[in-house]
Amino acid sequence: LELRFPDQKKDVIVMCGDGGLVDIGFQGLMHSWFRHEKFATIMLDNETYGNTGGQESGMTQNGVIMKMSPRGKVDEKMDMMGLARVAKLDYICRIAPTNPARVARTVRRAILVAREFGSTYVQGYTSCNIEYSIPTPEVMADAFDMEKKNYGFVEEISDRAKEYLREQGEKIK
Repeated sequence: LELRFPDQKKDVIVMCGDGGLVDIGFQGLMHSWFRHEKFATIMLDNETYGNTGGQESGMTQNGVIMKMSPRGKVDEKMDMMGLARVAKLDYICRIAPTNPARVARTVRRAILVAREFGSTYVQGYTSCNIEYSIPTPEVMADAFDMEKKNYGFVEEISDRAKEYLREQGEKIK
């Protein structure tokens, strides 16, 4: 994009489900992270292949019983936050959709840092009400519950990204 549009800022945002990003797209994701390509990755983590019948994904929690894993998932959930740290990404965040202002701020920060320094990662929990049999009116209650149990807000920002975000008007602690 920099070659084609040298005088314009173009932001690239990859938004993908956990199955497509972690299982199917893992190799390409890792290569681009380690090259620090300038894009923000937002993974919508519903912990299952929700579109294709409820198979377990790399992001399914250990022991969870799914249609295609009736004895429960044997392996641990992949540590994508840890892999983002290994790749030395300048902005890494885990978030549940319980606070819309925080979600908007998180996405903005991920995009700004990606524009300046390279790949960023946001892992956002999303309920899969169909595969986990959560009635639609209870989806937000599920998000609050998951946030308390194992999806608490985590935001990791490198020192250079903190400085840059402050220059952009962000209030960083």
